[in-house]
Amino acid sequence: MARTRKKIASEARCDLKPCAYVMMAVAIGSLVISYLMLEKQMEIRENVEAQSRFKPEHVNPVRTLLLPSPGQETVEKHENSDISKGVLSNPAVVVVAHNRVEYLKRTLESLLESTAVNLFQLYVSLDSPHDFSRMEDTIYSVSKEIKVLKMRSPRIDTAFERSGIGRISRNHEFALAQSFSKGHSHVIVLEEDLLTSKDFLRFFIQTAPILDKDPSLFCVCAWNDNGHQSIAWDQRRVFRTEYFAGLGWMISKKEWDRLQGKWPNVPSTGWDHWMRLSTSNDRRECLAPEISRTKHIGEHGVNVMGGSQNSLYASWGFSNLSPGEDSLGDLSYLQKERYESKVKEIVANAYNSASSDVLVLYTAENFKTIAQKYHLWQNQPRGTHRGLILVQQRDKSYIVFADQRKAKAYLRSSDIIRPNSVGELFAGKPGQSCTTVCRAKGKRCEEKELNFANTCEALLAKFPCEAGCGHQMGLEIPSYVTDPKERTYQQCLVSDEVYPKCNAKHPITARLCICI
Repeated sequence: MARTRKKIASEARCDLKPCAYVMMAVAIGSLVISYLMLEKQMEIRENVEAQSRFKPEHVNPVRTLLLPSPGQETVEKHENSDISKGVLSNPAVVVVAHNRVEYLKRTLESLLESTAVNLFQLYVSLDSPHDFSRMEDTIYSVSKEIKVLKMRSPRIDTAFERSGIGRISRNHEFALAQSFSKGHSHVIVLEEDLLTSKDFLRFFIQTAPILDKDPSLFCVCAWNDNGHQSIAWDQRRVFRTEYFAGLGWMISKKEWDRLQGKWPNVPSTGWDHWMRLSTSNDRRECLAPEISRTKHIGEHGVNVMGGSQNSLYASWGFSNLSPGEDSLGDLSYLQKERYESKVKEIVANAYNSASSDVLVLYTAENFKTIAQKYHLWQNQPRGTHRGLILVQQRDKSYIVFADQRKAKAYLRSSDIIRPNSVGELFAGKPGQSCTTVCRAKGKRCEEKELNFANTCEALLAKFPCEAGCGHQMGLEIPSYVTDPKERTYQQCLVSDEVYPKCNAKHPITARLCICI
């Protein structure tokens, strides 16, 4: 319009007042038109943004707060195409937070840099009323589009509810219940001390179709417990595992409807340990990346020991795939039947001396030694699939770590450790050791047999387990809590970190023993 006005003025070459009035009218009209066009653009943008926040299924093919680069534009069209198919019809991300302002700010800033963040409604769930004000100030300093959920007080005022582990468990339950109640199809859960990679959300968008179609899966996780940089390298590889890793994870509304009814009142070692129990996940698996999409930055907190733990997390790989280069490719290999077929092929190759695949056998008792040698997670076997841990090497061969008790579907008969055929399950009385229980039956206890009883299913065969199955650490586990004064009263307890001894006993529990 500026060039048009200049042309009119130069052609007229008129100093008369009427000509001046004409020129003034043209200029004013031009400004009005420009203003109306700008107003209309702002109205359109606001409508598009409102639709994307509340009805992502109707979002335009490309919508971003900043002008996208050509690569970004291609990615966002693809992402919106995925959502329009109903795979993630109305997704959300909820960050579970307490009072660590410095971590929350960094977590939110990294999340807002993730590709496709505009397709997700963002929430922060707070559990400390004393810190609500300063936490909200931090949240809104990052973005005023983030919605805040406030858990005001424990539903039952007990010592456990007030403890760090109890509060975290209840906040996770609250955050999931609140976000799903707002109509979301899928929710991704983060914690306030986790940074996210650029392709964090893209990872969930691409794996969601497999999650929704395969009933043998219940979640997608962004973290690999065996993601040490020395053994993890393939940023596009995804695997199946029955070990729930957390640290950035997604479930569907259908899955939450199932979990909500059984969420534990007292997950004594943490809600995440409870999620790993077979009675919680119905023996189903999660999808996880070889290279993690989250990075742990916390140096203090309920489950953070600092020092060596921080050094450990620092050595984990972290995805650096950029927009336009973050496609995971065809993920149909993750479907149960195809995956099982491939796993059996890998194990068979590992038995072949001419193959570059390697088989490493282990038991619960010697796993920590093996894990330390190969840079696996050391506390207990993690990232497992039916007793196997598969580590892909750079030449695409595999190191196969196989639990001789649990990987019987894949191992040769000579390598499988089976329970003694004459062994029997017996429920002890409170305070009794398995040595005493077995002696009273005219039998004996052997410690290598006790691990076969360390399951929720075995406990349910002998005890009522009215308060469900739980995780705990102790040499007398597996056991049933019999003391009404205990917060875990009537729970059946298993452990994946400390292994049972025949002579162990505890006055508040009744042991489950295998006697031969």
